[in-house]
Amino acid sequence: MLSLHKTHLPVLLVAGALAVALAPLGAAAVDFTPIELESLKRGAVVRQELPSSRRGGFYGGSGYAIVDAPVGAVWKAIQDWDAYTRAFPNTTESVEISRKGGRSLVRMKIGHPVVSVQYHVEMKRDEEKKVISFQMVKELPNDLDDVRGYWRLFEQPGGRTLIAYVLAIRAPMGLINLIGPKLEDQAITALLNVPGFMKDWIEGPGRSRYL
Repeated sequence: MLSLHKTHLPVLLVAGALAVALAPLGAAAVDFTPIELESLKRGAVVRQELPSSRRGGFYGGSGYAIVDAPVGAVWKAIQDWDAYTRAFPNTTESVEISRKGGRSLVRMKIGHPVVSVQYHVEMKRDEEKKVISFQMVKELPNDLDDVRGYWRLFEQPGGRTLIAYVLAIRAPMGLINLIGPKLEDQAITALLNVPGFMKDWIEGPGRSRYL
């Protein structure tokens, strides 16, 4: 039986564009609807876009998925930066530039026939709580104005793991005007489907890599 406590799953609530705290343990709780709970149980991804998303270049929300793998394996997978190009569609580069203690500097490139972007993020690990928070390093070259959010893992019965993923992005208006509404819809859907892509990767081609 899936052990999901509806009132104790954290999500970042963004009061305004990029009003994102990088402290997931202090974030407000979110209630899953019965339909969302059933979706998680049958292996689907639950996506919750913020009401403030798609305004003035801001995009944000959260995604959740249950992975048929133990927490330790999923923890390894979300830090396997080199594998991101295989796990996530349109990710053309994911390189760990440096590491010090529980922090890693990672350069990401997202490619698309219409547009591609590069950005640098600092990843901060809390292994005990199974949280990785990330924030853009603005001193380095970036094609976005801001990127931040976190991963959090929750152990589930039967050796499975609930992935919670929260993301907030601010893109320059020149980029927004370039991609248009249709590609914008596709982009936000893909962004909030990150736990689903990770689920497919771990349960499929990447399974032997972590288990």
